[in-house]
Amino acid sequence: MVVASRFREAYEKNRQQLCAVITTAPKARVPNSEERKGLFKLLEDHRKYICELHLVMEGNELQHNLQRIIASAQLIVTRIYDNNYARLHKRADDIAPFLTNRLKVDGNRIISDARLLGLVA
Repeated sequence: MVVASRFREAYEKNRQQLCAVITTAPKARVPNSEERKGLFKLLEDHRKYICELHLVMEGNELQHNLQRIIASAQLIVTRIYDNNYARLHKRADDIAPFLTNRLKVDGNRIISDARLLGLVA
């Protein structure tokens, strides 16, 4: 799995845990149960490489709100949502303060650059 190997490679290169940001676009379809299980298994299995996780689930439609509720519940059930390790956000702008605090850089600039690259809305 490409993501899993990238987590491991980045950690081994710097010997420092990662601040991970995972995003879904506003027009993304809601992942099915198998896809959700795969994502949360990836996060559980590679937690040693990640110190802070931000899930950005953009969108305002009912399906997006339901998706956030399901993701929040799964974070709690899988015990990933403890010690402020994982946070769920509705907008990319909401993570800027966390990035600033954790990385000691301008989190707003990171979000702005991500927008220019088309990574977030």
